[in-house]
Amino acid sequence: MKLFVKEKCDVKETEVEIRCRTRDREVDDLIAGLRSATNTIIGEKENGDVCQVPVVRILYFEAIEGRVFAYLEQEVIKIKSTLYEIEDAYKANYFVRISKSTVVNLRMIKNMRPEEGRRVRIELKNNEYLIVSKNYVGDLKKALGMKEAR
Repeated sequence: MKLFVKEKCDVKETEVEIRCRTRDREVDDLIAGLRSATNTIIGEKENGDVCQVPVVRILYFEAIEGRVFAYLEQEVIKIKSTLYEIEDAYKANYFVRISKSTVVNLRMIKNMRPEEGRRVRIELKNNEYLIVSKNYVGDLKKALGMKEAR
């Protein structure tokens, strides 16, 4: 793949054009990545301030006692959506459920290794570890392209 960037003073809004022989998975992934770069989510900081955060900055979402939190590198914000809504809204943006209470950003995974009981331990780019429940390991592998879809 070749990438060209041209700056033009007279352009009012950024435009992206993709030229390809055929639309394949690489092109679809590129489109999804471009779309996800502009997606934002609204949340509430610990001090009560409302903020808007780019979804690509979120490491993972976690549900705790009926509330959903988005974890970023330096802070945690409370989200008003349910984990099911988050999972559905952002699955095309590289998010996948890894347990009953956690949805992770695949782009934030640094490495992973097997654990006891058919679970998997993932390390995120901020060096935090999460455990993938055995019931969700197949979904994670499929999302990462390590396993064929059935």
